[in-house]
Amino acid sequence: MSQQQEIFITTADEIPGYTVIQIIGIVVGVSLLSKKYDLSKEEEAKKFLEESENARANALKEMLQRAKEFNSTAVISVRFDSHRINDEYDEIIAYGTAVKVIKSVH
Repeated sequence: MSQQQEIFITTADEIPGYTVIQIIGIVVGVSLLSKKYDLSKEEEAKKFLEESENARANALKEMLQRAKEFNSTAVISVRFDSHRINDEYDEIIAYGTAVKVIKSVH
């Protein structure tokens, strides 16, 4: 699979119609979320939600890049987590299991 080709990503443990032929290992992506907003204001809350979505997307993108570096064809069992670093930042984490899959023959 080339570096440019898309890979499967799912929260499921398997991909219908495909068989896992190799488990490569855990892949992780991390992003920081700034919490410097005054959430009592509606516009600040909206901005915080947008930034939260961006942080998750960036963590997911980094996780997928790691999977591609291992020539994975899929990442299964994908999850998100977060960790408070301090009063200003949270760490947003995307992780899953990088695998190689092939189309099932039935």
